[in-house]
Amino acid sequence: MPSEGADKKQRIANRRTYLKGLGAAGTVLLAGCSGSGGGSGGDDAASETESGSGDGDSEATDGGTMGGDGGTLTIGALQPFTGGFDWIASNTKPAYNLAFSEIEEAGILGGMSLEANEQDSATDPQQALSGLQTLDSAGVPAVIGPSSSVMPNLIQPIQNNEVPVNTVMAGTIQLDDTGGEWLWRSVPSDAVGGAAAGKYAYEDLNHEKMALAYKNDKGSQSFSASVGEAFKSLGGSIVGEVPLPINASDYRSEIQELQQMDVDFVQMTAATEVSGLFMKNYDELGAKEDFNLALGNDVLTQGFIETTGADVMEGMIGQAPAAGPANDQFAASFEEMHGEPPGTFSAAAYDAANLFALAFQSAGEVSRSVIPEHLPKIATPPGTEVTTFAEGKEALDNGDEINYTGASNPQNFDENGNVVGPFNVVQAQDGEWNPVTTYEASVLQDVY
Repeated sequence: MPSEGADKKQRIANRRTYLKGLGAAGTVLLAGCSGSGGGSGGDDAASETESGSGDGDSEATDGGTMGGDGGTLTIGALQPFTGGFDWIASNTKPAYNLAFSEIEEAGILGGMSLEANEQDSATDPQQALSGLQTLDSAGVPAVIGPSSSVMPNLIQPIQNNEVPVNTVMAGTIQLDDTGGEWLWRSVPSDAVGGAAAGKYAYEDLNHEKMALAYKNDKGSQSFSASVGEAFKSLGGSIVGEVPLPINASDYRSEIQELQQMDVDFVQMTAATEVSGLFMKNYDELGAKEDFNLALGNDVLTQGFIETTGADVMEGMIGQAPAAGPANDQFAASFEEMHGEPPGTFSAAAYDAANLFALAFQSAGEVSRSVIPEHLPKIATPPGTEVTTFAEGKEALDNGDEINYTGASNPQNFDENGNVVGPFNVVQAQDGEWNPVTTYEASVLQDVY
């Protein structure tokens, strides 16, 4: 009987094999870890940069050291300020600004001020690469990173140029075994979200056969594959797959193909524009009588229910990351500063800013070179649990080791820079998304 470690290695190998079949990385779209999008507006999202070139007080010429006691610490923010995922940056920007304010108040490294050099990744890999190059040239010591739509194109440049990046929204499984030295993520892999979706379909809904429908792009395929893999590992079977053309005038033929399959459950993963038309045709064809439907995270928003219609959406399910251990405290501080509750990925952006700041505080200097050692050290057990920069700084000043416990999830990075957190299964009920089941991280680890 294979060991647990051998099983995990085989699952990673299976995902690698699948990704090879997808072809070269380049245009993967966010599918699996976007949670219940929309939400906070907070500060107005920027389309380019908040601080010009972002040089600030940086004197970095070797891609390594900048700042010191006093002066300005400039953190890079490579985010989708425009394009189809601009709602993400509207959620993350006010969150890292909250963290910056708290870090300044606590007095990082003798009293540095913080600012963001904001570059727009949009959903364009080439634009994101240009933004990364701008941040690298500016000498920023760390970058709060972008979505799955562009991350695969950035992996090699990040590693080659040794730019520390913590992505706060990229769930793509192409990152599952590539990080840990210069690349981390504060959100779980799509494989973890897929495990939640597959587990709920098989164990709670008692389905034995599933079909996969997905927007015909690599990102949606990635998440669908994760759901299917988890479903099969539990004993279910995948009876068919139906790609959904991106610019179709309708999805009637694809839905009819699903109706003709011997299946009563379909995982449908697509962004808003495809999902909206699919749901319209799904309702018109009466397909709800033929199979139950689970949706991808990109449409788990209040706005999508309102646009599609509460009656059409009634009973639809999906999965979204559950709140982390320190979320209540973060949410209260966020609402006090911004006058509204945080949105999806807000907590992850807050965590990323705190993690970088605590790594610099732990090292006693602001330098890219200290991140690989100090980021994992301050984010994983053992150590005194802390949930804010101020708590962490106090413990470090007392000579204690620390374990930063996040607002988005525990932030315990593995050797590949990944975290695993709890997930909610949510259902559309009376015009709102409501949690119906929560799976703890330990349970999901056994599946994915």
